[in-house]
Amino acid sequence: MMIQAKHWNSLIEPGITAIVGAGGKTTVLSKLVEYAGLIGAPTLVTTTTKLYESQVALWNPYYGTDFNDAEEACHKAMQRGRCAAWFSSVDGTKVTSLKPQAIDAMHMVHPNWQILVEADGAKEKWVKAPKTTEPIIPSQTTTTIGVVNLQMLGTELTEEHVHNLGAVANIMERAEGAVVTSSMLARLVLHPQGLFQYSQGKRILFCTGYDTVQHRIIDAFLDALSDSKFSMIVLADGYKASCEIARVIQWQ
Repeated sequence: MMIQAKHWNSLIEPGITAIVGAGGKTTVLSKLVEYAGLIGAPTLVTTTTKLYESQVALWNPYYGTDFNDAEEACHKAMQRGRCAAWFSSVDGTKVTSLKPQAIDAMHMVHPNWQILVEADGAKEKWVKAPKTTEPIIPSQTTTTIGVVNLQMLGTELTEEHVHNLGAVANIMERAEGAVVTSSMLARLVLHPQGLFQYSQGKRILFCTGYDTVQHRIIDAFLDALSDSKFSMIVLADGYKASCEIARVIQWQ
């Protein structure tokens, strides 16, 4: 538990953290909320896309677009020792996005808050390539965490596990149905229209499924990233509720 806390705490900091990609974004967000609560770091959760209402109900969100009312509600939540959450509204089973300008404004008023933004949608797939309209990242973002699931290594490029399959195949320069190699996944991570498209601030690569792939294959993946400008690469066992960080590599 102490080692896990140390690893997760290394990702906790004041400012806006945008979480993009696929294969564990909401897991990373939820874990950051959990460990921030243990050290008393003031935390606000929001999104520029959509999240399932069931995923955020625990945080008793404020719904609405009035900035002053939202700021008051979030501040009160933190005074009670809770995580704050702010979304525009509820649409069916999902909560809807805020404009990035509103998130930037909240950061300007409360620069000491950790503001976690799920900024990308992936329909619960393992990897994705963004469309030209996504992700939506606030301009004041200080850290972008890009998530990929290493279980894609050795797995075929199909719609079962890949969001925006055609775009992913084009970036990887392989046909749909090809088996994903270390170099192919690295190409998706590094490509200008890949995982970190539109990213702001420092970049952290967060890899789930570390325990599901032979480490020689993962080492080849890391070698292919050797010239990349990440501040950190995180390798985590498991996926969703079972996610635990196994290694944190200070990259550059």
